[in-house]
Amino acid sequence: MSPTEAARADRADRRKSRTRAALIGAAQRILATRGTTEVAVQDITDEADVGLGSFYNHFTSKAQLFEEAVLELLAEFGAALDAACAGMADQAEWTSVGVRLTCRLASTRPEVARILVLAGPQFLVADRGLAPQALRDIVNGVRVGRFTAPNPALSLSVVAGSVLAFVQMRLTGAPLTDEDADELAATVLTTLGLSPADAHEVAHRPLPVTTLPPSPIQ
Repeated sequence: MSPTEAARADRADRRKSRTRAALIGAAQRILATRGTTEVAVQDITDEADVGLGSFYNHFTSKAQLFEEAVLELLAEFGAALDAACAGMADQAEWTSVGVRLTCRLASTRPEVARILVLAGPQFLVADRGLAPQALRDIVNGVRVGRFTAPNPALSLSVVAGSVLAFVQMRLTGAPLTDEDADELAATVLTTLGLSPADAHEVAHRPLPVTTLPPSPIQ
């Protein structure tokens, strides 16, 4: 391939990447603002400001696009959680921080919280995003003897269900606070095997500085 051909191919790849990112961003905004996937492909491409024909160069269906949009959003938030927990020696604190910060999304990133509640349950078995990350933390906690959960997958369903319910309630106006989120984290830790006193102490440690990903509706 000549230098000219290589430069042309590089430009085409960058253009494809930009179009794909625009479509994913549009899908995330639609989920966050409309709370539904029941939209026409034309609505998505209009929101993305790309041609209608571009859609099928990247995705075979709306379902595939929305799935990828959710997974990317959750993966970005999960990466922020991992970065915040990097260096923490206590595996229980990893789980605690994940619960506390995810519950706080209802106030810190309500648009992300709405997407999480809308699509969260179906991604409990996904191989990307928050669910496998939370499962990893539970497994690691069991491995080092911090947790006593005999069935990590079952424990994940308890943790995820509790967090999703909390976020849903807070989004819909229930009088829940950040302090309640911390109490939920303590309850989760006791479910995983910590004593009530130990769980309370871990769940009330200062939260680490966290750089959340940009809002999908900015």
